[in-house]
Amino acid sequence: MVKVAPVEQAEIEARIQATGTLKAAETLTLTARSRGRVEAVHFDEGSEVSKHQALVLLERKRAQAAVREASARVAQTARQLERFETLAADSFVSETELEQARATASEARAALQVSSEDLADRIIEAPFDGLIGRRLISPGALLEPGMAIASLSRTAPLDLLLDVPGKELAKIETGQQVIATTPAYPQQRFEGRVTFVAPEVAEDTRTLALEATFDNADHQLKPGLFMTAELVTDRREILRVPEAAVIAQGPTNHLFVVDTKDAASQARVRRQPVQTGIRRDGWVEITRGVSADERVVVEGLQRLRDGIAVHIGDDRKRPNTQSQASKRGPDELAEPPDSSSGFSAGSASDSGQTAKGDSP
Repeated sequence: MVKVAPVEQAEIEARIQATGTLKAAETLTLTARSRGRVEAVHFDEGSEVSKHQALVLLERKRAQAAVREASARVAQTARQLERFETLAADSFVSETELEQARATASEARAALQVSSEDLADRIIEAPFDGLIGRRLISPGALLEPGMAIASLSRTAPLDLLLDVPGKELAKIETGQQVIATTPAYPQQRFEGRVTFVAPEVAEDTRTLALEATFDNADHQLKPGLFMTAELVTDRREILRVPEAAVIAQGPTNHLFVVDTKDAASQARVRRQPVQTGIRRDGWVEITRGVSADERVVVEGLQRLRDGIAVHIGDDRKRPNTQSQASKRGPDELAEPPDSSSGFSAGSASDSGQTAKGDSP
């Protein structure tokens, strides 16, 4: 008695492996623009903050007084200019005196603008949504212009910096899917997209720099995390059979294909030479020699000969020996990157493609 399995049609993905580190899309150090004493700090270290959220409040009394003084000066010079313009219409003041009044009014308005901006600078706001770092100042501290307050990083989205072999350049383009894992969350996979491809290959390493962007809406990922990633560069349909069905003899491979004559159980097998392609997770691609939905023998091969009658047991769609990766699903990461170079490139070979099909 033999067991058989169908020749299946499945979709595979060509993938390029790489490793990299997450970085924030934007990061900066918050600083003070004006000199002043810290009155209050309105953020917690390591917390998420929103754009325009007030983070630090400096003492404002002097700045508010300066604004009031400048406003009064603007009103005074405006009245004086209005009076001079009325007198000038009747030629009671010279053109020089009128121009001087206009200049004085303009200077007053400029001084009000400066003092108003200085008052506004007493409230230090977040320039964008992000994650704020360690606090470097305390209430009561005297801040000078340019003094660091804290770091701020945009964590949604995050960019993953990758390097792949330069020979893979023709396969890579922006928008391609990237599937990544990190030791911090070993049971999860994160999906992103290629958003940047370097314009040239590095001369010293012969690698191509990429950036993949992950939306990270839940803020689960953090800048600095190490990730293993796979770039999906192509998808195509293949025919595949369980690896146990392929018999190798020297440079050739063959299968025993079942030709059923009696739907109940009787059948004969045909020895069929085939050409194979990639091997992945207990499956072998067949590039020539069989067609979809034919059945091949996967157990009981030892005594088979071309044309022999066989008794068929239950059909089997999966080989007995499956890798754990196959059980987890078609998108599971294939092989770890080459530790010596930091990446592993895929091609039409065993290491570069992953088969997609029925779940076990």
